[in-house]
This record gives sequence, C-alpha cells and structure tokens, in this order.
Amino acid sequence: MPKIGKAGNCQVFVLACWGMFSVGMALGSLGPLLVPISDTFNLRIAQVGLPIVCRSASFVSGSIFLAFLWKTHRVRILLVVPSLVASLAMASIGLARTTLFFLTLLLLIGASQGLLHTTLDCFFSEISGAERARRLNWLHVFFSIGAVVGSLLAAIVLTFSEEWYPVYVLMGLLSLPLPVLFWRSSFYQEIPSSGPPLTDTNHGLTRPLASSLFWLAVLAMFLYLGLEMSFASWTPVFLTKIRHLSVVSTSYSISAYWLSIVVGRSLFGRFFHKTNLSLSLVVGTLAAALFTTLTFMVRGRISITLLIALSGLSVSWFYPTVIALGANNFPDYIGFITGALVASGTSGAILFPWLIGPASEALGLGRSVFIVPLLCVVLAGIFSCCALSLRRTAVSDSEIPL
Repeated sequence: MPKIGKAGNCQVFVLACWGMFSVGMALGSLGPLLVPISDTFNLRIAQVGLPIVCRSASFVSGSIFLAFLWKTHRVRILLVVPSLVASLAMASIGLARTTLFFLTLLLLIGASQGLLHTTLDCFFSEISGAERARRLNWLHVFFSIGAVVGSLLAAIVLTFSEEWYPVYVLMGLLSLPLPVLFWRSSFYQEIPSSGPPLTDTNHGLTRPLASSLFWLAVLAMFLYLGLEMSFASWTPVFLTKIRHLSVVSTSYSISAYWLSIVVGRSLFGRFFHKTNLSLSLVVGTLAAALFTTLTFMVRGRISITLLIALSGLSVSWFYPTVIALGANNFPDYIGFITGALVASGTSGAILFPWLIGPASEALGLGRSVFIVPLLCVVLAGIFSCCALSLRRTAVSDSEIPL
C-alpha cells in the first residue's frame, strides 16, 4: 500500500475533500434547478430529466476511462485536467442560449467530474488498506456537504433572482483554484509509481469478471445510484407540480436530504464502519423503502422534510461502503473495480431519472415517483444475495488447508 507522510496525508485529504465538495455542489444543485432550467428551454415533462441524463452519461464515460487507465503514478494529471475543465465549463454556462449548447456543457462537466470523483475514490482505496470503509465514508461526507451547499446555493440565488445560471458561475469560481493546487502539490513525489497494494487478499475472489459477487455489486450500485438520483432530482419536481410548493421551498427541503447523508456518513465513518457491512446495507434499503414511500404520501411540509431527511439517512453510507467492499475483496484490481462500480451506478443514474419522465406522462407524476421505493425493495434483495455470497466465500476459504 502506498504510504504518504503526515504532512502529505493532511494535504491530500484537504484537496480531496475540496474536490469531492465541488462534485457534490454540481450534483446537489441540479435537482432544484430542473424546474427553472426546463422553463428556460421549454422542456416537456418527459424531457425534464434530460439534464440529469446528459450529466450522468458523460460521468459514466469518465469512470469507464479511469477503470482501464488507473495507475497511482498518474494521479496528478488525472486530478488537474478534469478539475480545470469542470471549473471552466461551469463558469461559462451562463453563455448557453440553446438547449444543445447547455447540454454540451453539462456533458463536459459530467465527464470531467466523473474522472475527478473516480480518481479520488481509487486513490483513497489504494492508500487506506483495511480502513477503506471508514476513510471513503469520511471522504464522501464532503461530497454530501457539497450537495447540501449546492442545493442551498440554488435556493438563495433563486430567492433574489429569476436567473438560475449564476449558481453554476459561482460553483465554477469556487472550484477554480483546485487545478492549480493539485498541480503544485508535492505529495505525488511520495507515491510509488508501481507495485500492488499490500492488503489482505481474499484468495477465493481473484478475478472480478469470474465472480458472482462482482456482478451483484455492479447491479447493486446500478440500482442504488438510480434511486438516489431519481429521488434527489424528481422529489423537487413532485413537490412543485403536485404539492404546489415554491421552487425555493423545495430547494430547502431537498437540502435536508443531502444534510442527512452528511450526518449518516459521518456517523458510519466514526462509529459503525466495523459492523457487518452487508447486513447494514439490507437494513438501510428496507428503511429507505418505507421513508421514500411516505414522502410521496404525506402532505404537510414539515412532515415531508422530515421524511426526506430520514430517506437520506437510511442510504447515506451505501456508495462508499459498496466501493470499499469491492476493493476489500479484489485488492489487486482496485482501479477496475472502482471504475466499474462508479460507471454502473452512474448508468442507473441515467436510466431511472429518465424513466420517470415518460412514466409521468403515461401514469402521472404522482404515481411514477413510486418507482423509487420499488427500487429500494429490489436493492434489499440484491444486498441479501451479496451477504450470502460473501458468507459462502468465507466458508470456502476456511476449508482450505493451511
């Protein structure tokens, strides 16, 4: 496992948190901005999820690229270039006057942030060893904080202006110092250019593509990010169109979702990372199924906000925990595993938010949003299969004579 000095550890953690924060801001602001964006470009209800789809599709391409080209010694260029492109694209999004140009900029933002996000996940998996679940949860705390700030920033800007693009301009300016700091950082000099991470290897799981656990994890991430993005992006639309709340009110409500994810990841990284990870994922998805269902059934604004927060708390640790499980079981393929899981999850973030659009035209928005709790139930079944697969592998390894 690559080792970094104490000063280097502090430096890389601060920069990584800033990078995750910038990615989270872009994601968290997009849901509350869907309604004003769709009004600006005259999008039909079936097209409202198109910005989410474009951003997620390019995010997938960045993750797939990283899965095959990840090497620890390439970390500098894989951080500098994507952060620069993302910052410039966000800062210039106010120039978009056509739907095509706007979606093109979103494609650039998604691809570059996909590279940045997945590079940070891979790097921390490499340097964390047995502490992956704890450190990845802490790293993603700042992603969630960014999502909270992004949704609040959207609410504040829309309170004082009818224009939505200043939100992107501000986010671009806030992340503009990142590529310079990544380039000038000295911690890269302390990273070995080759050699596998010195972590305990599960000998029964040496080749990901031949393992059922790998495919279960890929499917789980596909469903998880699909439901997370569907809930984060369509709940504000649901509250605006069906519950008739203002765009500003829904922006504050969805902030509670991201804030609860911050709290959940902080608690998991501090106290619960040594629990049975697979069992915790099953319990969390069942709780999320209940809370998301109630979110779309109750009417009081306070009750809705509370249920939104509980929904976020229930799924808060899923993303970093699934990545940590993958790296723990396939430590010689960290780049491939992380890239594949992120690409699979982002594919779900493309499909399901888009699917709710046509379903809303066919069934009505009030019914189509219940796709989210349905995904939670299916995901609970997938995580149960993962737990059984891990148990069978552990039994098989225990039978190998020493």
